[in-house]
Amino acid sequence: MAWNTIERYHTYRNDHETSIQYSEIYIQQLKQEASHMIAKIELLEFHKRQLQRSLGEVRARKAQMFKEQLEKQKAKGKQLLEENVQLHQKNVIDPWRGSIDQQKKFRVIDLN
Repeated sequence: MAWNTIERYHTYRNDHETSIQYSEIYIQQLKQEASHMIAKIELLEFHKRQLQRSLGEVRARKAQMFKEQLEKQKAKGKQLLEENVQLHQKNVIDPWRGSIDQQKKFRVIDLN
């Protein structure tokens, strides 16, 4: 009976030591995995900062292009309004005078 007890003790002790060794190996693996994950997170954060910077530059360029287009459209609108005023003044001052073809067509006679 004493022999069985000693044998069980040795078996338990060996199993316990083996269990501790496996636990230490498992903890080392977890530490290594955590270290790799930290490195990946840092790399992802670096790329995120680059993307945010690039996005800011793209947005700024887009805003500049919209501003330039708006200025061009305003200038074109102003030019068209000026042309419209000139055409309106020309028609109010001399509404019966048109092109030579129109004059021939309607046989406009200048009484002056």
